[in-house]
Amino acid sequence: MVEDIIKAVNHSFVYVSRSEFDIMMEICAKKLLACSLRNGGRFEAFFDCMSCNEKQLIELLKVCEQSHTLFLGFVSEKKEKNMKILNRKIYPGECLVFEDDMMILQDIPFDCYLECYGNLMVVGKIKGCIDFHYQDCRCIASSFQQARIRIFDSPFHKMTSFSSSVLYYENGQIMKEEKTWEVALESPLEKVV
Repeated sequence: MVEDIIKAVNHSFVYVSRSEFDIMMEICAKKLLACSLRNGGRFEAFFDCMSCNEKQLIELLKVCEQSHTLFLGFVSEKKEKNMKILNRKIYPGECLVFEDDMMILQDIPFDCYLECYGNLMVVGKIKGCIDFHYQDCRCIASSFQQARIRIFDSPFHKMTSFSSSVLYYENGQIMKEEKTWEVALESPLEKVV
């Protein structure tokens, strides 16, 4: 399966590839040239792809030059991360970036923007905008109220659900399953007396 996309992130573009290098180079040249033609000139992009050796880096830079793309650098690959817990009020208009899997113990207000590189669990309502960078990211929440969610290369979707649900990526779409917290977390919850 080819997994090469160009994604807009924080007013710049990231070329994300999980393909082998040779396959990536075939696709990369076409996609970058199309973007530079659409933008009417130079196209600037970061690259999130498998590690390149010196020869492959030179080849990538040549493709960027031929497709009128300014190479801005690499962004780090996703690594195994520990879950962190955020237990503070999130304010409307706040923009947060989470590199690790995150559990939030508060509601996410309407005007809030979250950028996630890992899984997100919210013990509360999600009303804000959440952008997940990888296709294996999951979002689990108690409820969604017109939340705007994007996972990997899917478009933003408005989600409303009044029961706990799991959102995940499948075939270019966001899928939703309503599940209890115990099933969503895939572990039994102990009853506290």
